[in-house]
Amino acid sequence: MITLPKDWKIYSNSIRDRCRDLIEYKIWAGIDLIKFDAWRNNFKTNEEKYFSACVLDSLIYRSNSQTYSLIHQILYKNLNNLFRILGEPDLQNFSECLVDRRNDPLVRLVPAITLYHPPTKSSNAILRFMKRHFRIWENWIVNPWNIEEEIKKGVKAFIFLDDFLGTGHQFQEVITDSNLEDIIKSNLIVYAPLAAHTQGISFLNTNYPKLNITYSEKLEKISHSFFNNYFQDEQSEAKSFYIDMLAQRGITHGIGNQYGYGDMELTFAFEHAAPDNSLQVLHERHDNWVPLFNR
Repeated sequence: MITLPKDWKIYSNSIRDRCRDLIEYKIWAGIDLIKFDAWRNNFKTNEEKYFSACVLDSLIYRSNSQTYSLIHQILYKNLNNLFRILGEPDLQNFSECLVDRRNDPLVRLVPAITLYHPPTKSSNAILRFMKRHFRIWENWIVNPWNIEEEIKKGVKAFIFLDDFLGTGHQFQEVITDSNLEDIIKSNLIVYAPLAAHTQGISFLNTNYPKLNITYSEKLEKISHSFFNNYFQDEQSEAKSFYIDMLAQRGITHGIGNQYGYGDMELTFAFEHAAPDNSLQVLHERHDNWVPLFNR
């Protein structure tokens, strides 16, 4: 059981009011008050209500408009800088060519997917945003299993787009599924998630030293660890409380994924979806649980 601070009700009400203001002023666009209140009603006891206030207080939320800004930074700043550092001046203004149907930019955008991923995969959502909002021509987008064929056509660089890099294991599956290990060693391959966790960055750098990684937003292991930040003096008690609360609703989890995939303890979400590295209370859909975000 977690310890309730003496002023927990004041704290909980202030967080509730702040969140409602963010929703009403469209800063948290994509969340409506009905859905917000339905999610808060998942929490029954005083301890659960206090816990929910801590989750909301720690939440990092990126609306679609903010997601567009993250994409813009990747396309028009980060990647241009990366190509400059790598000594590829011909590719520095590639982003302007992506809307041109006449001149091949010699760069291809690639979804971070395998043959078995559904069309709803979040990487595909980012590319849909890019086509719709940034007018990227679809001919400059290819699947991972077509990269070798594109190299033969003279394409110089391949940029994998994704919304979130967590542990790095999912992108490793993409590499393995399309047999890209040797291609990464001898070609210019970039992985460009909008947000990236240091754990995943380290994992991919270690396993694929030739893979280039860039991102708009970085999350740190300590500063973005929910239980460390909100229950520093009773982390084991808070974690047990959390698991018991889920179990009472019939919500299960795998070993090593009790606090989000990879036990990353994140409270991060995009308007289009929450990464599975975030706590299940944010995105779990169950007979006894109403999610705040989609997965």
